[in-house]
Amino acid sequence: MGNAIAKPKFEEVVAVTTMNLPDVGLKFNAQRVGPMNFAGLRTADYGPDFRMPTMPELVPLVYASLENKDYETAKKVIKTLRENWLTGNTAFHYFPIGMFAEDSPKMKSGRIVLPNQKTLEKRLGSHEEKGVVFSDDRSLRFVPYGFKMESQTALNLSTNPGVIALAGSEQNAEMLAKASQNYRENPHFWALSSVKTPQTRVAGLGSDVFGDRLVVGADGSENYDYRFSFGVLNDTNGVAPKNK
Repeated sequence: MGNAIAKPKFEEVVAVTTMNLPDVGLKFNAQRVGPMNFAGLRTADYGPDFRMPTMPELVPLVYASLENKDYETAKKVIKTLRENWLTGNTAFHYFPIGMFAEDSPKMKSGRIVLPNQKTLEKRLGSHEEKGVVFSDDRSLRFVPYGFKMESQTALNLSTNPGVIALAGSEQNAEMLAKASQNYRENPHFWALSSVKTPQTRVAGLGSDVFGDRLVVGADGSENYDYRFSFGVLNDTNGVAPKNK
């Protein structure tokens, strides 16, 4: 893995039941929401000013919780990983050319809207990390097929282009890799390896049925009813916008 990441700060505010991550400027409501499917989580009440986090926002919470296991609120996050899928507001659009990761995707009639491939391609910018191409605002990422899936080392996970697309940055992929070292077994990454026709999936983080490995998924069904999330707001630049 690359440069060492210092142990993240984790502030448990018991009186208002929030989990503050000052290193990344995020505040989470410690009361989890679920179980619901993706559409339910998108429209759920996370508390005043809180909203469903994207995967790039959810990754630091998972990492900070696993590195600060003694906090009661961190234990809630870890328990959710062990028993259910922790889901962020990010969709994966699969096309024959590869996978697009889109934060805060549009919804219609309770379903994720699958955009046209050319529409997605036009949104991409020039920034690239390990073969992952980003939009200028980083809310859309594209990666061609060929990334490693299933069991892999923490080092492989930290540089895996598919994981970088899911997590939103190389640094976040590094956080997932560090988080995976809290488990006995090597982490797993699940995604579609190819498609003939366009398909949409959603993300999930878990630690499998025995809780012995971190599982990173980019192939979940949006209809699956046992997903959870934790409300987030931006703690440094004001309240982040609501989901559209």
